[in-house]
Amino acid sequence: MRWTSLPRRAAAVTLLGAVAIAGCADEPIERVVDLVVPVTILPVGTDTMESAIHSTGTLRPLREAQLVAEIRGNLYYEQLAAGRPAEGVRVVQGEQVARLESEEYVVGLRLESREKAVENAHRNVEEKELEVAEGLTVASEVDTARKALIDAETDLADARIKLQKMRILAPVSGFLAEITDATESTIVAENDVIGKIVDYTGVIADLSIPNSDIVALRLGQNVRVANFAFADRTFAGRIVMIDPTLDPTTRTFRVEVGLDNPGLLLRPGMFVKADIITELRDNVIVIPQELVLTRQNRDVVFVELDGRAEMREVELGLEGDGRVEVVAGLEEGDRLITSNYETLRSRTPVRVTGRDTPES
Repeated sequence: MRWTSLPRRAAAVTLLGAVAIAGCADEPIERVVDLVVPVTILPVGTDTMESAIHSTGTLRPLREAQLVAEIRGNLYYEQLAAGRPAEGVRVVQGEQVARLESEEYVVGLRLESREKAVENAHRNVEEKELEVAEGLTVASEVDTARKALIDAETDLADARIKLQKMRILAPVSGFLAEITDATESTIVAENDVIGKIVDYTGVIADLSIPNSDIVALRLGQNVRVANFAFADRTFAGRIVMIDPTLDPTTRTFRVEVGLDNPGLLLRPGMFVKADIITELRDNVIVIPQELVLTRQNRDVVFVELDGRAEMREVELGLEGDGRVEVVAGLEEGDRLITSNYETLRSRTPVRVTGRDTPES
């Protein structure tokens, strides 16, 4: 019995040794694995950066004037379209747009009578001058005759001026608009408005600017104007007037922006968006604003350098339209990381998988 127990004990020891060896084999082996992050890059470049005050407003014509009937009479148009002038027709200053006919008005001017009075006054002056030369009268008689002549000429000039009121002339050059519904030969009253002329070869944008922004404005400042009808086009203008008084209701200042209107694309009444350029910097480092991160209360970006991410602290300048100026921290040609940058740390291995191009 003693000899038979020895092999069993040896087997037990052998089994425990095997288990111990097996347990050691299952222990994990610690290894440091560098994870390479795929990234895209954007070569850092320069561009123009601006700061702007954004506003909205409505366009009005550069000039406009009403067409007014100065006397009562029958209305007749010069440029007809279905019995009335065509809106949109261009006229020049002084051009006759319509006329008024009134026999009663003409008779009341007594034009022929006043012309005859001037003739008689001239003749009387000549006779008095002759009489003075012959010693038949005194010089004061000539003075009286000359005064009578002046009065007669003044009365005639007044009648002719009033006669001109029968002609309705264009007070400014521009385009006919808002013509009255009155048809030809309709009687219109004195001071009736029969239409107006608008000159929109240039237009004015009326803007309302908050009180806080007024210190940044000045006459002649560049303004960029856009309208939704011209999605890919902007129009250049300048500030031509800054109202010195504040609107007590809206707490805003009224600002007028003058714009040329090539091709007459802009029309009075259009709603526009305006960017008043308060500061402009050329050839500065500009990057997408979304690439700037905040780490420990610092503005940072990541650049790729020799296969690793490098965190750069940056100093920012002007911002706008999703872009930001970098005053310090980046140089032209740096390879700015534009993807998977949110979780990067300095010295993280990276692999460049693509290249972005700056937006135009």
